[in-house]
Amino acid sequence: MIEVKFFDKKERGIVSTKLITKDTLIEAAPVGSFPAEQWSIINKTEVFKYCFVIPAEYEKKQNVGGYIAFGLSSLCNHSETPNAYINWVKDEIGLWAHLIASKDIQPGEEVLLLYTNIDQYSLANKFI
Repeated sequence: MIEVKFFDKKERGIVSTKLITKDTLIEAAPVGSFPAEQWSIINKTEVFKYCFVIPAEYEKKQNVGGYIAFGLSSLCNHSETPNAYINWVKDEIGLWAHLIASKDIQPGEEVLLLYTNIDQYSLANKFI
């Protein structure tokens, strides 16, 4: 139901290949994590632009650990008016990033997320 597409200014992103209705689970991806102390290392790598923070943790304090979703959700671009969100689910296997439609997404429409820690992206204008 989704595919990777290249956008001139934003590079790669995710688009729907068919109608995705509100509340649809688009993807469930396993997640790896790293401690807050390693952000300074991660920030110097290409991996940085694919990392997440969990909003509930980031709202309490900005010095939090990071997460990498091993799926296409890590390629979703930022929007102030997103049409999807990540639901963080922990089960007996570990942490998962569930990419869920927050509204109907039309075929060919880009799947967009609100980046919780957009203030940490020095090159944000490149992919917004």
